[in-house]
Amino acid sequence: MSATAGSPPERRAAVVEAVIAAYAAGLREADSALVRNDRIWNSARDQARDILTECLAALHGEQVQVAMEAELTSMALGMRRAFEQIPPIDSLFAAHVLFEVGTDALVEEARAFPAGTGMSRLTRAVRMLHSSISTRVRAAAIGYEASTLRGVGAANTARRDQLARDIHDHIGSSLALALRCLDLYEADVAAGGSAQSRIADARQALRDTFRFTRSLVSGLRSYELRDSLQAEINSYTQAAADGAQVVVGINGDEAWLPADRREEIFLVVRECLRNAFTHAAASRIDVDVTIAPDCVACTVEDDGRGFDSATATGRSGGMSSMRERVAGLGGALRVASYPGIGTRVHFQVPLPEVAAVDLVEREHT
Repeated sequence: MSATAGSPPERRAAVVEAVIAAYAAGLREADSALVRNDRIWNSARDQARDILTECLAALHGEQVQVAMEAELTSMALGMRRAFEQIPPIDSLFAAHVLFEVGTDALVEEARAFPAGTGMSRLTRAVRMLHSSISTRVRAAAIGYEASTLRGVGAANTARRDQLARDIHDHIGSSLALALRCLDLYEADVAAGGSAQSRIADARQALRDTFRFTRSLVSGLRSYELRDSLQAEINSYTQAAADGAQVVVGINGDEAWLPADRREEIFLVVRECLRNAFTHAAASRIDVDVTIAPDCVACTVEDDGRGFDSATATGRSGGMSSMRERVAGLGGALRVASYPGIGTRVHFQVPLPEVAAVDLVEREHT
């Protein structure tokens, strides 16, 4: 599916239709509700076609932004899907499939560009793909919820907030990591270094997105970590860090951590690291986790540019998500930061009494 720079509209249309075919095949393989009848599929196909057209325009250097009309259309589509009793997870899974097949097509199309411009164009196009999909997903979610509110009179606020945190921390962070790996790949190539590991890391981040999405489709809230807490933190820092020295210390026995709390703690630590990598320009980041039978305490501290925590609103999506996750575990999170000095995030959460009981039993066996 290679093309040349400045390819004519017919060429772009052919690429779009080829991706649409792959998109439909992926949905059929998963037995998605979006392809079970022509009327529902036609609306999904038209939306995908608009998204892909925007991304190809970005790939070819055109200035593109998601139009307000697209958001309104997606909002109406979300309301229609609520009426048709198509759960939001089907739309979320479809977004993942479209991102995957769309990224593959953009990579293939970028091969035809000169080496000096292909990677920067590809990065811009993938960012546009992410923005186009996420903007429409958000608008559709608003429409779906508005329709549901009319039907039931009230929303399950706790479940909605939990879903929002899961989408941000699992799917949003994994997609952000994939995009960061592409940025680092471009920088490594420009510096004349070997950067194949960056592509491998980007692929792994996309696989993690798919794995979490599939767990939601299966009715599970989230997946368990593949490895130990320390191994997962190290894996993330190796993929996302760009020059910063990250020192990770885990004190105590991870066996005292129930699987659900271990995952929640990892998500909070990962968000701290993501903020440091993205905003702090730090040279060193220290992660210290102390696990006791009755509680876990964690500190993530960097020597980056910092900010005035006394005046900051603290209402960013990532910061709010961290606070809510820690509060949901019965703990508290504090942030201390000063311009030019760095940032320190500390949180502590209690562990179930079963951990202490288990420790006593182990000491007497």
